[in-house]
Amino acid sequence: MKRLLTIFTIISTIVACNPDQGGDDNDLNNLGNPSNADDLGELNIPKNFNWSSSFKGLVDVNITSDTAIFSADSEPLLLVDANNNILDRQIVNGSSARFYLSQPQLNTETFLYYPNTGDRMKITHTGNTDFDIKTNFFNVDYQTLLNNVNPGNGKKSARKAKTAATNLIVNGDFESSNNFSNTSNWWNVSAFDPGKWYIYNNKYELENANGGKVFKSKHNSKGLARQRVSVNGGDLFTVSGNTSGDFCIYVFYYTSNYSYIGYNGWAPGSNGDISASGTIPQNAAYAVIKIHGPKNHWIDNVTFSVDPPVTDSDNDGVNDDNDDYPNDNTKAYQSFYPTSGYQTVAFEDLWPEKGDYDFNDMVLSNQTEYAKNANNNWVDAKFTITVDGVGAGYHNGLAIVFTDGNKQPISQNIIASVSGDASLDPNVNNGIIVFNDVYAAQTAKGGSFYNNNGSGPSRQPDTFTFTVTFNNNAGSQILVPDIYIFRTSDRGLEVHLDGFGGTSAANPNYYNTGDDINGTYKTETGLPWGLEVITPNKSYKHPLEKVNILVAYPQFQGWAESSGNQNQEWLANPVGGEIFDQF
Repeated sequence: MKRLLTIFTIISTIVACNPDQGGDDNDLNNLGNPSNADDLGELNIPKNFNWSSSFKGLVDVNITSDTAIFSADSEPLLLVDANNNILDRQIVNGSSARFYLSQPQLNTETFLYYPNTGDRMKITHTGNTDFDIKTNFFNVDYQTLLNNVNPGNGKKSARKAKTAATNLIVNGDFESSNNFSNTSNWWNVSAFDPGKWYIYNNKYELENANGGKVFKSKHNSKGLARQRVSVNGGDLFTVSGNTSGDFCIYVFYYTSNYSYIGYNGWAPGSNGDISASGTIPQNAAYAVIKIHGPKNHWIDNVTFSVDPPVTDSDNDGVNDDNDDYPNDNTKAYQSFYPTSGYQTVAFEDLWPEKGDYDFNDMVLSNQTEYAKNANNNWVDAKFTITVDGVGAGYHNGLAIVFTDGNKQPISQNIIASVSGDASLDPNVNNGIIVFNDVYAAQTAKGGSFYNNNGSGPSRQPDTFTFTVTFNNNAGSQILVPDIYIFRTSDRGLEVHLDGFGGTSAANPNYYNTGDDINGTYKTETGLPWGLEVITPNKSYKHPLEKVNILVAYPQFQGWAESSGNQNQEWLANPVGGEIFDQF
C-alpha cells in the first residue's frame, strides 16, 4: 500500500466514535453467558445478524459541496487508514463512488479522502453516506482562509525533473502595472485572460519593498489577485513567494470545461516565505493561482513552476510515487480483501443438519491481493489461503465464487484464467476450485493429513496460493469472494457463509430439508453453518473437537445475541485448554 505523501489542508473535526461498534464496559467485563446457554440453539438471535466479527459492507458515497460548479467526476476518491495508507480507490462518477469495506470490528479506523482538496472523513457506518467537500473559499473572510492552509516549509519536491521547470506566472514580481484588471465574478474563470492578474475593486497597491515592487493589500478580506494558467494533469508543480506577513497562495484546479475540481493552499513559514510542491490532478486543464492577504501586508516573487512527471518506469501513465507496481505496465493500484487484516472462515459441515457448533470442520484463513491497472480496472487477484484446521469426519472440498457487493452472482464471465494451487470451476460461472478433497490436498502439499483439533494429527497448516486473472468484463465493479466448502462425494452439497446463496452447482433439493430454511444456510432460529472473523493478524484460535464455541469463548453469546454490538472483544477472551493454539 502506498503512503499518502502530502495532506494539503488542515483537517477539521473528525467523527471519533462508531455507533456500530458500541458496547459498554459492563458488557465487555461480563465473561459469563447472559442466560448460561449450553447450546447455540438456546440463543435469541436477531433476524438479520450476519455472523461476521467484522465491520463490513457496501459504502455508497455521495459527494456534495457548497459550490454549484464543483465536479469530482472522473477524479479518484480514496479509502485510507489512520496512518494515511491507501487501502482502495474508486473513480467518481455522477458525484458518487462505491466501496466494499471489510475490516476488523475493533481498533480499526478508515477514512474517505479526496486528494484534490485534502478533505477527509471517517467512515462510521456502511450504506449511504454524504461526503461534504468545502470548496467556496472566495466568499469567506480572510481569517477562515488562513485557517485552511498549510504553512510553507521551504522544501521542494525530492523528485528530480527531466526538464527545467517552467514558471507559468506572468509578472509574479509585480514590477509591471500593466496586467491588472478588476472583476467581481471570481467564478467566471473562463473569462480570465491568461497572463493577467484579476483583482477586486483596486483593493491593492504596488509598493516599493523587498528590492523592487510588491503587491500590497489595502483591505483585510479583499486584498487579493488571481491569474489563470493552462496545465497538464499529472505534472509536478512548485509554488513559491516572499511575504511580509500573512499572505497566502492558493491554487484552484478546473477541468477543460471549467468545472472546479479542487485546490491547495499555503501560508508563509516562519521565515516569511512560501515554498511547496505537489501534483496537478489528472483531470485538470487549468489552474488559477490566487494570492490573498490582510491589510498592509505584501507578497512578492510569486511563481508557479511545473515539470512533467519524472518517474514512470513502466510507462503506464502513473508516476512511480503513486504506482504500487512501478515495473509492471499492466498494473498500477493495489488493494486487499479484507480491506485490512485477515479473514478467517470456520464451517460446520453437516448441513442441512445442525452440527456440534465447534466450528472446526474446516477453518480457513485468507488474505487476497487485488491489482488494478492505470484505468482503475481489475487485473488479477492473488489468494493466500491457509487451512488451519480440519475437524470433519467427511471429506470436503474448497471453492470460491465471485459475487457483487450485495453477495449476488455476477452474470458475465469475468475470469480469464486461474494459475497456481487452484483451477476454474467448470460448473460455476466465475467459480474456482481450490481442491476437491482437503485430505488429499494435505497429503499432496505436506505429505500427511492433519486435523489440528486436539483429537487427531497436528502439524503446521498448509497454504494454498493461486492467481485469478480477470478479463475486460470485470471492469472496476465490486468483487466479493464467497469462500465455501462442498462435499467431495456430493458436489451439490455446499456450505456457505450467511448471506451467500448456493451456486449453480448446488443441489436445490437439499433446501428446506433438515434444519435449513429456504437455502439460506441458517436454521429457523437464525443459527449458521459458517462463521467469519476478521482480525488484524491471524489471531483466531478455533475450539477443540466437540467443544462448543460458547464454552471456548464465553463472551460469544452476548456478542451474537446483540447482533455483534456488545462483547466485541469475545475473540480476546478464550478459555485456556478449550481452543487449539499449537500453531
